[in-house]
Order: sequence, then C-alpha cells, then structure tokens
Amino acid sequence: MDSKRFLYILNPVSGNGDERENVIEMINELMPDIKLEEFETTGKNDVEKIKKIISENQDYDGILIGGGDGTVKMVVEVLIGSDAPIGIIPLGSANGLAKCLGISNITESIHAISTSKMKSMDYLDINGEICLHLSDFGFNAGLVKKFDEDDGRGMVTYFKSTLRQFFDMQPYRFEITTDGKTETVEAKMLVIANGDKYGTGASINPTGKMDDGLMEIIALNPQGFDEIASLSIAMFRGTLDESDLVKTWKVKQAEIRNLDAADFQIDGEVIPNTSSVKATCKHDQFKFFIYEPPEEEEILS
Repeated sequence: MDSKRFLYILNPVSGNGDERENVIEMINELMPDIKLEEFETTGKNDVEKIKKIISENQDYDGILIGGGDGTVKMVVEVLIGSDAPIGIIPLGSANGLAKCLGISNITESIHAISTSKMKSMDYLDINGEICLHLSDFGFNAGLVKKFDEDDGRGMVTYFKSTLRQFFDMQPYRFEITTDGKTETVEAKMLVIANGDKYGTGASINPTGKMDDGLMEIIALNPQGFDEIASLSIAMFRGTLDESDLVKTWKVKQAEIRNLDAADFQIDGEVIPNTSSVKATCKHDQFKFFIYEPPEEEEILS
C-alpha cells in the first residue's frame, strides 16, 4: 500500500523548541507509514512559496499547519479550491480555531490526524478577507491590538493587556443590515462568528455551527461589573445564549457600519480603519481534522 504524503507547514517562531520537535516525533510514532515533507515560514514571500509548492504537488493527502490562528489563516487562503484535509498543530499564543475543532493540545491534534476524523467547514468572507474563526469590533479587538503593541508574549503579557483594555472598555454604535432590515445597536463588543470559542476556551457562540452555511452576529453590552462578571461566567459555562444581556442574529450575510471607529480584528489580526464590513458565509469550503475524545470502552480497553 502506498504511503500517504503530508505537507507540514511550520511557523518556527510559534511554541518552543521542545514542542516543535515533539510534533515530528509524535507524527513519526503514530503514523509511521506517512511521508512528511516540511516547509518553514520565514515571513518573506511565504504565500507565494506555499502556492508554488501546492501547485507543483497536487496529490498531498493532507496539509498540516504548525502555528496559531494567524498562520492557519495565511495557509488556508492558499488552499481555496483544494480538497486536501487540513490539520492544525496548535503552537501559537492564540489557538482559537483548534479549540473549535476539539483540539486543546498537540497530543489531541496528532490523534485527530492519525484517526482521519474530518469535518467540512464554512468560512466567512469579510471585505474580501477570509475569516475561519471569529472577528469582532470593540473590547476583544482592542485587547488584541494592545497585546500586539506590548513587548513580550505569553500569559503575563496577555493578562497585563487585558487589565489595560478592561479599564478602556466603552460602548460603540453599530448599524447592522440583514435581510433588508437595518437597525442601530450599542455594544461594547460586536462579534461576527463562524466558530464558537476563543483560544481561552470561552464560548462566545454556543449555538453556532461551522458547517451550517450561516454565521452569527453577537452584540454584548454589559453595564457595570456585575453584568460583566455574569457574562464572563456564562461564556465559560457555555450558556451565553441564555443571557438577556446578549443579542444574536443568525444570517448568511450582513453589512455592518462601525459608527464610532471601534477597533476591529479578524482571526487575531487587527484591521485598522475599518468603517464598515460586508460579511458573507461561504458554505462547506474546507475539510479539517477534528478531535473526538475516545469512548469510555475504548479507554478501558
């Protein structure tokens, strides 16, 4: 039987050296019959280089991506129209999309790839940009911006950025047009969601499905500490949809005007000076490897 060929695209500044080496060891141990070809990004002409590799090798059985949400987004933009399934190796500081696919660590990622369990997934076209996971205006986008501006990485920097953004929290006005109807809402954070979770595990979109041809627009406008605490608890419990403090639209496309110049981000990348967006859900565009915990009988055996 012919061995399968996988292309492994690695962002070498993601994770640490031990993690990166463990990935190769685990793949070789769990999938000894595959042929693994490696490509490391450099930050210079990576898209063009990956396009060339893919165009010259149309028969890959899978594309593996080692990095965070930004690396995944960059590679997937090259893969539009490809049937090769995609596996995420979560090495970044933000691995929100991996969380949405049930993957919390490298072990679960390699297990997902080795069992070949896959899911077809939509993506969002937002002003011509691909969004696989989550985009938002306001609080979280401001947090991403502060995190990018801070020196250093890791949870300490993230915590410091969160505190700074918490004290800067303010409401913004948005004009939302869906199905020919326009309404103005005020929100401290307005989310355009394909996925359901942030990298922290907080569930911002508990009723969302990444393969239903629809996206969710979620407006959160808590007043005071008690309501902020209530929403935070609901996100980590996965019950945000039950809160009276949240309004959700489930649509195929929408236009949003950013009336107060709130910060905006797509999959962890801040998009400056975004005064309006047009967002459309593109149905069943990609196949991703997913992790499903083994049944109890399998564990016992």
